[in-house]
Amino acid sequence: MSRICREVRELLPAYVDGTLSRVRRPLVALHLRRCGDCQAEFSRQRALRTSLVALATAAVPPEGLLDQLLEQSASPRGAAPLRGAVSGARPALSVALLAAGAVAGAGAGWVSWASARHLRHRFRP
Repeated sequence: MSRICREVRELLPAYVDGTLSRVRRPLVALHLRRCGDCQAEFSRQRALRTSLVALATAAVPPEGLLDQLLEQSASPRGAAPLRGAVSGARPALSVALLAAGAVAGAGAGWVSWASARHLRHRFRP
């Protein structure tokens, strides 16, 4: 790495942040146009800065949320009964599901019976 590359890389954080002096800024920009390695490093530092800014502006939970959650978890509650998919559903839905299961079972049985009958006739001595 050349001496100028080392100098430019030392200046890159200030260049990325926009705090580099007006005298040095055009010199760094000129070098970045000509040096692929330094340009790649600039891209990495810019992506890192963008990620850090995004983290800094992330949503902060409301004041006192942790205390509220801890208080709620400490208070005992009665256990709610578990409801199954069908047992807690409306009666009409239960009947419909039962009928659909019966039809599907009958259909599967008929297909199995028809296949076995066909095979018996085909391989009869």
